[in-house]
This record gives sequence, structure tokens and C-alpha cells, in this order.
Amino acid sequence: MWTQELAQSYTSLAHLKAANLVSSEEAERLTKIGARFKVRITPYYASLMSSDSQCPIRLQAIPALGEDDPLLPEWAIALSQEIYQRNEPWHPDAIGDVEHLAAPRITHRYGNRAILHLSSMCAVYCRFCFRKEHLNDQDRALYDGSLDPALHYLTENPIIRELILTGGDPLSLTDTALARLLEKLAHVSHLKVVRIHSRMAVTMPSRLTAELAELLGRDWPFQIHLVSHFNHPKEWTLEAKAGLKRIKRVGVALLNQNVLLRGINDSAETLQALYQGLYEASVLPFYLHHPDWTPGTFHFRVSIEQGQAIMRELRGHLPGAAIPHYVLDIPQGSGKASLLDTHVTPLFKFTEGSIQGAVYELTSPETRRGSRKTRYLDLFHWP
Repeated sequence: MWTQELAQSYTSLAHLKAANLVSSEEAERLTKIGARFKVRITPYYASLMSSDSQCPIRLQAIPALGEDDPLLPEWAIALSQEIYQRNEPWHPDAIGDVEHLAAPRITHRYGNRAILHLSSMCAVYCRFCFRKEHLNDQDRALYDGSLDPALHYLTENPIIRELILTGGDPLSLTDTALARLLEKLAHVSHLKVVRIHSRMAVTMPSRLTAELAELLGRDWPFQIHLVSHFNHPKEWTLEAKAGLKRIKRVGVALLNQNVLLRGINDSAETLQALYQGLYEASVLPFYLHHPDWTPGTFHFRVSIEQGQAIMRELRGHLPGAAIPHYVLDIPQGSGKASLLDTHVTPLFKFTEGSIQGAVYELTSPETRRGSRKTRYLDLFHWP
């Protein structure tokens, strides 16, 4: 039973130590990080880890000293102040979830799509998560209170044709709760797509039960899409494949989005293996995200130029449908910008000490506020 597995998760440094996932010395060094950001790892996801400190599964789930935000050099502080009006580029509301709340628990950044925040619960609290601060209970604006105001807003705005269910993880809700929500959404006549973003296919595939498949496969008046989040080929296991196959059989469209992460998947070879496997199982790569400016995630950052080079290499080795869009969420909700060469222009670069930096001009897509260009400060480590 998936609920029992979730209840057996490791939720503290003490649990990780007892399970021999970290040593006593590591647990002591990580006390400050463990107090700042939540810890949760399912037994299944922990079973994918090796003892290697550079294991890509371990790096995504085990707290690390790199989650302490770095002290930036003066040139980086000056640029951040100029571009973002603050001393550092990271921000608790990295992509404007709260800033663009249209009603309690619903974010409306794009004209015909809206985001419904269902729960702050995840099976694994990923160390790179762009909602890391929100999931740490520091801001309850996304998750507290009734869903009724959000559903009323949705009903009163017929421009919205697609609703994105997010969290946390929307599949942390029981089947009963999900059914109740979908039944309410079925009365919104202009809603044509419900997109569920979940990482449980990766972190706890036991959640993808026959009962869930039956629920999602009912004759709803909208199409349901399930967007998973596989970052590395080691996550593409027999259990994950079997779970997604159950969901695919009932007619749910399967997509994947992932994040470009330093030391985890920042190579064309790794991403090629991942995308080829997903494509062959009819899970279409959707977005490859450049890391968002989120506190506690600086150590995962790579440069935009490195990401562009990886994408150029992938084009020669994968079919077009297996290559995702490489995008950047412009900080605090200005929309997604393509990071393909024709949509981003380097203005100037800096190299100093252990941190490199560059300023780019990005052409953002059409949003509710129209098309516009914006500057973006990219800071990253030496290769």
C-alpha cells in the first residue's frame, strides 16, 4: 500500500543516520541544513542510491552543505542589485507563484493556463526544488484554506482551458480526494486539459496503482496529462516503467520535464540515455529547465552556455520528439524564455574566484503582459 510506504519515509537526519544513509559525522555537519529545509526520502528512492558521494540519486535527496547560500563577490552583488533590486539573485518565490496568485491557491501567469496548488506534501523533498522555501512551511499562501475560491475563479474565467495540478505533489492526495476534485472540475465546461505534475513515478512508483489508473481513465470531459520528472537514467527503473505503463493504458498522455543539474545530468551522454528510454516508452520529454533562482540550490547551477552546448549535441543523436525545450523561468513570474541560441543574447561575462557570471538578454514569450525583453543574471561555478 503506497500510503504505508509514504509513512515509512525517512524524515530527519536521525532517520538517515539510523538507515546508514549518512554517517554520524555527516549528520552533525548537516544539522543547520536539516533545520532549515525539510527532509523526506522514501525507502524505494533510497534503495536506488549507492554509497558513492557523487551518486546522482544521493545528490538529489540527501541534504548537503552546498545548500548554504554562498557569499557573493562584490561584482555579483552589484549586478543583482541592478537587475533584481536585491543583494542576491535567489528569491523564496522564484517563479512568482505567490506574486501571481489570482485567488487563494491558484496562480494565473499565462492566459489560457492556470496552476492549482493542491498540497505541500512530497514523497521526496528534492534538494533542487524550486518551491523549496514554500514546502518548508515558511509561506502557506499556496496551500492553506478551501479550494472553493480557486474553483470559483476558474469557473468565472473561461479563457482558462488548461489547469495544472501541482504541489508539493498532487498524487500525495488519496484517490478519494482526487476523484472529488476531478468531479468538481468536470463541471467547468471550458476546461479541456487537466495536467498533473508529479514526481511519484520517480520517487515512489507504487503510487501508480491500478485504482489510480482506473480513476484517471474515466470518461472525463477533459484530457488528462501526467507529467513526470525523471532527471537521470538510474531513476528509469522497472518499477517506474510498470507504473507509467498502467497509466498509459487508460489513455492518459505521458510527458516528462526535468532540470539541468550540476554533477547529476549535466552531460549530453546522460541526458541522451534518459530521453531515449523515455521516448521508447511513449513518455515524451517536455521541458529541460535551467535551474531556478531558489535559495539553497546554488550548488546545482550550470551555465546557460553549457546547457546550450548539451542541447546542440543532443540534436545529432535523438529524434526530434525526444528532445525537450530548453527553457528558463524568468525570475518572479515573467514567463518562460527559450534558451535556444536565437532567443538569448550574452551581454557581458565575469570571471572571478570560484564563481563565474554572465548577464543575458532574454526574449520572453507572449504572456498576459505582452512580449518583452528582460535581462537575466546567471551565476555558476567553475566547470
